[in-house]
Amino acid sequence: MKIIYKARESRRTNPLPEGEDDVLELLSNDWNDYGYETTFMTTCRIAGERIQLGAIKILFEKSNSRRYLKELLQNGWDGSFPIPNESYISTPGEITFYEQLVGALSPKKAVKAAEALRDASYLIHVKDDASAQEMIQEGGFKDSLQRERGSIDAFNSGWKILDQKSLAARDVDFSFKDVFGQRSSLTFKFGVGETSLPRDINVLIGANGTGKSQLLHQMVKAWLADPRQVRSGDFAVPPDISRLIVVSYSPFEQFPVDMEDSKLNDKDAYKYFGLRGVSKSSSPKRKLITLSRDIPRQDTVASLVSCVMDDQRFRHIQGWGRKIATAERVLRAAIKFDAIALKLKSNINLKDLFEDLDELDKAVSVIKQGGKEASFITITASNIRHIDANMLERFVNAEQGVLFLADGVIQQLSSGQRLFTYLVINVLGAIKRNTLILIDEPELFLHPSLEIQLVDMLKQILQSFNSRAVLATHSVSTVREIPADCVHVLERTDDSLIIKQPPFQTFGGDFQRIASYVFGDRAVSKPFERWIEDQLEGMSAEELIQSLGDDVNEELIIQILAMGRDQW
Repeated sequence: MKIIYKARESRRTNPLPEGEDDVLELLSNDWNDYGYETTFMTTCRIAGERIQLGAIKILFEKSNSRRYLKELLQNGWDGSFPIPNESYISTPGEITFYEQLVGALSPKKAVKAAEALRDASYLIHVKDDASAQEMIQEGGFKDSLQRERGSIDAFNSGWKILDQKSLAARDVDFSFKDVFGQRSSLTFKFGVGETSLPRDINVLIGANGTGKSQLLHQMVKAWLADPRQVRSGDFAVPPDISRLIVVSYSPFEQFPVDMEDSKLNDKDAYKYFGLRGVSKSSSPKRKLITLSRDIPRQDTVASLVSCVMDDQRFRHIQGWGRKIATAERVLRAAIKFDAIALKLKSNINLKDLFEDLDELDKAVSVIKQGGKEASFITITASNIRHIDANMLERFVNAEQGVLFLADGVIQQLSSGQRLFTYLVINVLGAIKRNTLILIDEPELFLHPSLEIQLVDMLKQILQSFNSRAVLATHSVSTVREIPADCVHVLERTDDSLIIKQPPFQTFGGDFQRIASYVFGDRAVSKPFERWIEDQLEGMSAEELIQSLGDDVNEELIIQILAMGRDQW
């Protein structure tokens, strides 16, 4: 594959270079990059197909990159990489840059491309290149090539893609200020453990007021800060993640809704899903945040379209977790449907959505709503390759959210089913390789069986995307799905916060035992226990059991007998 630079300006839509050969072209732009001008968008053709690789950053020794490349062209350079007799290094904007090249070309050809571009990750971690070692000590590497989260992750882990090594997750150490204002620390166990039990999800659990949500807020704040700065109350070591997703449908949460106030360019390094969003009446000088039930519906439509785009864009990556197929499979655990659907705007040319008119007829249905006919497009794992995702994004009507059709009829969802849909589709739409997902109180509005389905869904997609999650919860059902060393119990004393892990295995463990350990269950008097105490004042335990007949179960018999002997 040829790699070229012709100083062609990057546009919203960039035509492919002339010819039919495999080619990767770097495009010029006016991004300042803090004076270094290292960022170049790309356009790529492999086997006649357009491959969307994203941006790459190139740093030259003590020089503005864009200006220097222009000088090289003026001095006779033909625009081909590698550039002879020049010292430079590069880092892609995302780790998927080389994953796509590996899948679309071959591992060997992807390595050749990385060598031509002098990929810093490969040169440092595999080749131990002396020139690259010197260049990563320069200010431009830290201030430009390693300013964005995606580029940091690409440098730390990209070499593993090229060297065909597994992307093993590491533990995450975090220092935070607890509810007493004291400094505490916590290690989220994501790395390989002593057993084969899955460690892709960690859980924060404890009574109200122990600071679970507060801890998540501090993690978000640390993530949104400039990654070049080291602060107290932060990650002890920069985590090997490229994106942070926050999900909270509590009306009381106060997570940041976006990264627009950040000076970082990579605004997608943080994604928030909840009931709040930026008001349409906001201005650049005054951001107004609004709370609305419409926001999750609209977010879910955008996320479903993102799933389509990602499945199309990353189709060459081996082991890519097919997002639409995953959504269909997981959502059928909660909803009976034939197809996921989106409402389309009126007065559009449906032919723009599909090149194949036969596929158009299969995917688009006309359904009556309120006496009026409206068009709906079904989104399935089998038809997304035929859809023009960019046109879908323009044509979709987000007001009704994501819909589910069964026998051509739109299905009505309960509040729990809707929330489950929001969680599943939004997480799938936003997740990329090496993502950390924070979910605050995922059990809100969910039936216990859906809580378990949510954990099952997370486990499926986390593995596919080498990602991990932290859940702040009160749900014992959730804890039963998590190994004990990944369960962090927050307990508040009179003057301090204690963080401990259960001394027994919670994975598949006893529900009552977990509840008693986490919440001090036996110390809390329950209504049914008070009723038993009242009955025992007038009869013996044996008489009470006999009077209950078939209405008493084995556990209750044991408890009544123990309470009758004052042993409970």
